[in-house]
Amino acid sequence: MTAPGSSDRLRGKTVIVTGGTRGIGEAIARGIATAGGQVALCGRDAKAGERIAEEIGAASRYLPLDVGAASGWDGIVPLVERQLGPVTGLVNNAGLGISGNLSRMTDDDVMRMIAVNQLGVWHGMRAAGAAMRANGGGSIVNIGSAAATRAHPGIVAYAGTKAAVVGMSLAAAAELAPHRIRVNVIHPGYFGTRLLDESSRGHGRTMGATATPLGRVAEPEEIVGAAVFLLSDESGFVTGTQIAVDGGLTM
Repeated sequence: MTAPGSSDRLRGKTVIVTGGTRGIGEAIARGIATAGGQVALCGRDAKAGERIAEEIGAASRYLPLDVGAASGWDGIVPLVERQLGPVTGLVNNAGLGISGNLSRMTDDDVMRMIAVNQLGVWHGMRAAGAAMRANGGGSIVNIGSAAATRAHPGIVAYAGTKAAVVGMSLAAAAELAPHRIRVNVIHPGYFGTRLLDESSRGHGRTMGATATPLGRVAEPEEIVGAAVFLLSDESGFVTGTQIAVDGGLTM
């Protein structure tokens, strides 16, 4: 087993990261490469994705992907395997947050979040899980949210999609365990990302710092350690677990 802190912790592993062109996803993608892994960062921002992949170097590729469309996943795993190697890891990070009270949230808003936050995870686990079965095992890390376990007004629909991620992850962990595929969830609290700004009309950073016991919002890089741990062999006996990276928000 590679020692914690080693730059070889993910040597020989190929990981797909959705929503990998900004925020938490970008930080995780860079962290995977730093830990010695190969990383396919997927998303819809081609300009940012190509720039990040170029900065990471030969260990990375940018691949366009709409996670909510099943057709988008059909060819993505074979393409990753041709370009980088057998898929051994998946980080379902792509997310969409739209805030609004029950009386104001539209069905269209709700369905857009379900498509990304819930169906995106479903499609990813199904496509990458099949490859991992063929490859002898792997690790799936689904990015949830503190909203899945902590009540807050104005996010009923968003919280529902993230709670669904938890339920799907636990069931998938049980189903895939015989195939040596581990499934775990990371619940971020308030992170200083564009998603936070967009979903809270610009007030998220102040609100997050006030609500978080540690008194601040996190930087995207602060989630990397948990993700790399769950993707690595160090967590070989860890599955069906939820890890909160939230500054004490949900304690």
